Amino acid sequence: MEKINVNDSDNVNDKKKGEFEYEYDYEYMFKTREGQLARYLAEGLNDTKSIRYYFSVSLDYSERYLKEIYRKTKETPDHKIKKSRGALFAYLVKKYEKLDTFD
Repeated sequence: MEKINVNDSDNVNDKKKGEFEYEYDYEYMFKTREGQLARYLAEGLNDTKSIRYYFSVSLDYSERYLKEIYRKTKETPDHKIKKSRGALFAYLVKKYEKLDTFD
């Protein structure tokens, strides 16, 4: 069996310098209302590594709905949170998505 060298320069999966690693351009994203909401949610929940998730939900759901879920997440005592506030937020968004009647 032949060994494969993962450091070969002809690897097609290598990223070129200057290529975007993420789906969204952050400078553009944060100029939009949805991007500002995503930043508010991510920083408030101490989950900035998941900023793309918050941006995607801000595109799909109303600001009022997301802020209500955010408020519920922040009010939840630490001892009732199993993983993280970000995970709880994501769970509540999906659980109550049928209640998002605001636009």
